[in-house]
Amino acid sequence: MSGPEDTDLPGGWEAAAAEYVLGLLPEDELRAFEARLSQDRDLQQDVEAWSEYFAALTDPVEAVAPPPQLLRRIEDRLFGRKRPSVWQQILPYLLGAVAAAAIAWAAMFSGLLDFRNKPDLWADLETPSRGLVLLAHYAPESQTFMMQRDAGDYPAGRSLEIWMIPEEGDTPISLGLVAEDGLTQIPMPQQLAEAMDGAAIAISEEEPGGSPTGVAQGPILSIAQMAPRDE
Repeated sequence: MSGPEDTDLPGGWEAAAAEYVLGLLPEDELRAFEARLSQDRDLQQDVEAWSEYFAALTDPVEAVAPPPQLLRRIEDRLFGRKRPSVWQQILPYLLGAVAAAAIAWAAMFSGLLDFRNKPDLWADLETPSRGLVLLAHYAPESQTFMMQRDAGDYPAGRSLEIWMIPEEGDTPISLGLVAEDGLTQIPMPQQLAEAMDGAAIAISEEEPGGSPTGVAQGPILSIAQMAPRDE
């Protein structure tokens, strides 16, 4: 290797070669070293020797894959991360709201969701043997099914369950329980709301909390078809 006696760099050319390989030379010394390196074969050999030496030090080190977010963190630290403006942050929400409004407008004016011309539906459900009188009412505009107990006592320790039987099919679908006091109000999902026209409503007496199987277990007390009422 080259000796330190033929240079004014601190530590000599050999030490400078080691610092060069490690990337530790200051800028002014780096320029002087590279100018000498291009012409000095011994210095080139020093650089090659140090490169091999330092590379051998890493051989026992097991390779570890860096976490995927490391590159992003490095880029953020080197180049800075520009914080999005307020408009950039809320723009996706605005676009979503506009799209939803456009769909609702198109559906309303195309008639898909136009409940204004659909009449309310009603059904009288009576059980004379118990003096039980129930009034079922479906309001298309709000997609709400309602039931009012106008007469008769609510069975003690039991539940009255409401079933809808669509016109296209004979499998009853549970809508919920009749409230023991006051008006029963049940929001209807779109699929059931579309099937309400022409459907029948039945009331069954069940164990507390309603049928656990999704099928009526107790006696059917009354059944009637939903239909518009004459004004």
